[in-house]
Amino acid sequence: MPRRWLAPDFFTDEKMKKATIPERLLGAAIIANQDDDGRLRGDPASLRAIAFLYDDYSLDEVRAMRDHLTKVNPNILVYENEGEEYIQLKKYKRYQRPRYYHPSKFPAPPGWPFEEESNQKVTEKQPSSNHLVTLGEGEGEGLDLDLDLDLDKGKGEGEGRKPHPTPSPAASSKEILERLFYCYEKGWGKLPGAKISAQLRDLSEKLFAAHCPLDYIDQAFKEAANLNKYSVSYVRAILLDWLGVERSPPRE
Repeated sequence: MPRRWLAPDFFTDEKMKKATIPERLLGAAIIANQDDDGRLRGDPASLRAIAFLYDDYSLDEVRAMRDHLTKVNPNILVYENEGEEYIQLKKYKRYQRPRYYHPSKFPAPPGWPFEEESNQKVTEKQPSSNHLVTLGEGEGEGLDLDLDLDLDKGKGEGEGRKPHPTPSPAASSKEILERLFYCYEKGWGKLPGAKISAQLRDLSEKLFAAHCPLDYIDQAFKEAANLNKYSVSYVRAILLDWLGVERSPPRE
């Protein structure tokens, strides 16, 4: 999961002085475990697992803490969809700056999106029998972040807009390989197995031979993520098309 951070004013927020210490810990856990759309599971069992793993709070106690927290901090919404409870942070961008955006797997709450010029697209999973559980109303303060995710999208592999590389010295084969692994691990949040590692090494050889700019690699992984195509083969197709290199099957 991408890293999240707490703004310093989380600890001095006037609203949070009405929350108990365990409720503040729960609030921090909610921030740390949100997805890129500011959502997470909101049922007491899930919240107890992420905030109170080493404590003996009952599910009823966790539910009471959650519900009181939503009253004192209107940034936190609890909503129900088809019998499942979820949490939405209304002003979530202050806590995150994802390098590659991953759409939420959870349904959106009523009223989504809450922030103007959102840097995320609405998840394709639409709400159904959706209603709010949260009682409090209000707005928190957010920080708009420009993540430059509006790439042109083509209909086929590698048909997106070709980026303009930043002038820089030619990358070495080691630098290209390191960038590929970095984008896969840090950008997509995955650890490559033996097969993926072999595909990345094979791709690095082709990119080095074609004098691929490192910027191309960044943009190719970003475009694949935007289209929900988390595949080395897809990234390979994008890069080889941009570089004008004839494709051949990736090495197994």
